[in-house]
Amino acid sequence: MYILNWKGILKIIGSLEGVLGALMLFVPLIDFLTGYEVSWLFLIGGAFFLLIGFISSKVEAEALSLLDSLVVVSIAWFLISLESSIILMYTIKIPFIDALFESVSGFTGTGFTVLRGIDYMKPSIVTWRSIMQWSGELGFVVFAMVIFPYFYRIGRTAYGVERPVKIEVTFYKTAKALVKIYIVLTLMGLVSYIYTGMNLYEAFNHILTTIATGGMSTYDAGYQVIYDRSPITYVPVMIFMFIGGMNFYIIAKMFRGEFSILKRSEEFRTYVISMIFLVAIMILSYVFVEKTDLYYSFIAGSFNLISGMTTTGFSIGSIADLTDTSKAILIAGMFIGGMMFSTAGGIKSIRLLIIFKKLKDAALKSVIAAPIERKMTIDGSWLSEPEISQALLIVVLHMIMIFGGAVIMAAHGYRFIDTLFEATSAAGCVGLSTNVVSPTAPVGVKATIIFLMLFGRLEYVQLMLVIALATGKRYTEALY
Repeated sequence: MYILNWKGILKIIGSLEGVLGALMLFVPLIDFLTGYEVSWLFLIGGAFFLLIGFISSKVEAEALSLLDSLVVVSIAWFLISLESSIILMYTIKIPFIDALFESVSGFTGTGFTVLRGIDYMKPSIVTWRSIMQWSGELGFVVFAMVIFPYFYRIGRTAYGVERPVKIEVTFYKTAKALVKIYIVLTLMGLVSYIYTGMNLYEAFNHILTTIATGGMSTYDAGYQVIYDRSPITYVPVMIFMFIGGMNFYIIAKMFRGEFSILKRSEEFRTYVISMIFLVAIMILSYVFVEKTDLYYSFIAGSFNLISGMTTTGFSIGSIADLTDTSKAILIAGMFIGGMMFSTAGGIKSIRLLIIFKKLKDAALKSVIAAPIERKMTIDGSWLSEPEISQALLIVVLHMIMIFGGAVIMAAHGYRFIDTLFEATSAAGCVGLSTNVVSPTAPVGVKATIIFLMLFGRLEYVQLMLVIALATGKRYTEALY
């Protein structure tokens, strides 16, 4: 029987705590710079978690196995959200379930909120929500890989679980490249947002949550407030939502001037073509079903669909007031999501591509008498049957979790189309809402959304880990 490497697991979780502590210290710093009373709990908590990170760096431990790494990411995401929620609860004096909901929504990059009065909150607390999304979507493991020199030796398999694709020769260099790209894109977005009409506070918070495809805002009414004042801001916001949904491997190639990657990538073509198709359908729905004028239909229809498909969560106009037809189109976009190795959620374009290719093969086999054997390739690389099976398994799990969550929430008295919308938004870490999510929502609804956000962010790693362990040694020994 395999014994988990608990010393290594605790060392890596301690490193992630150190990252959390460093981020928390931005809250009292912003308080000091803006002249508000210092948020002492964030100061004390930040220092405490930094100390944990320092202590963990002194612990000697063996490298983690894949099974150990799965345990790490399964524990760490909930633990970090829980710790943040306790500090947030006492700082702004809200119920624990609401603080946990806000923290999970933040770190998973979902963008749901059960807070009211955001317009009048201290800038530091509002910015903390944005920081949670910005850091959570790239991944704490990525930041830990860059900050702690020992992390690569001990926890590189944990990085492989979080971000399984390399854009450099090693995971360590990949993590450094990711952070650089992320920061550059953030700065580019900040400048474009200010140039088109946002003030520095709005621009900083909104680019953090745009490039992270998170969607939290500085206002209760969300991005709508800024759009009403400066409509042209929708252009850079849409651009950076689109970029946020792109594969980091492709973005890295573009940074090096290799734009031909856009033409060669089958996943990118699938991402663009499916988005254009759904945008067109959405605009038509606005025109013929919502009965809005052509200009507004083009702006709101394209913006909201791109926001949903990139799993960002900004919106123009009320999503709750849309007809069931438009909601269904948005559900389709949120279900698909962005590209693999991006900050977006959903099943990802690569899995949509695999489904299309499998359907094509099935259609050929049904009309050709002679047996045919075709190996599936994407961008010239063969996909093994286990890889295809795992991709299809995640799609099936995603569907089951969404349907189950929708049924549970509908039992609280909501319309099923609205709970289906909300469940798809939660599991895809989107944040668009039909107002099922609210401060007055039943605890059961909030708990269901929390569950879906956590499981959807890690693509059901926790569930598959439990299933694997339950099947016995024969199936888990490969994880050692």
